[in-house]
Amino acid sequence: MKDFLAAIVDFSKRAARASASAAKITLAWLSVPVNLCLALLGATFLISLLSWAVLDRNSGYVLFFPDARTGAIRGETRDLPRVFGSEARASLVASEELLGPADPNLIPAFALGSRIDTVMYRGRRLYVDISDVAALAGHRTIEQGLYCLKRTLRTALPFARSIVITIGGYEPYADYPPPQLGNGTKNKKNN
Repeated sequence: MKDFLAAIVDFSKRAARASASAAKITLAWLSVPVNLCLALLGATFLISLLSWAVLDRNSGYVLFFPDARTGAIRGETRDLPRVFGSEARASLVASEELLGPADPNLIPAFALGSRIDTVMYRGRRLYVDISDVAALAGHRTIEQGLYCLKRTLRTALPFARSIVITIGGYEPYADYPPPQLGNGTKNKKNN
């Protein structure tokens, strides 16, 4: 038992010496003004990074809309609640896009009443299905709206390899393969 107590006392003495030595080394390192400034700068950066990651409840996103006068595509920044997950972020940003712009100089990208039906993110591919109401706008308006929504989703999800937008389950203006004839041969006109 005496050997055990002696070992504990010896260990505590070595630990006290080591911590005193570490404290002396740290104080010696911090005594140089450059090192002290670097340490304070690093601590400030770490505190600000942690406070941003934990306390910030909003994220800034850029939504794109056509300009009312020129028809050019312009960006509008919005602070939206922070959500986690690609599908949740895409759904939130696409829903905000469908709500329309806050700037009166911009026009909505889709017909009023359009809504998001489905959002899926699989294999770095994003699939967004919009309600049929979006198809009520004219041909030029739908093309411009699809471009605006794709550009908005691309900025919100830059790591997505491709974005597929459908209206009512159908991809507008997609080049579909030629139809198959009843006997399994292709249409000779398209060969």
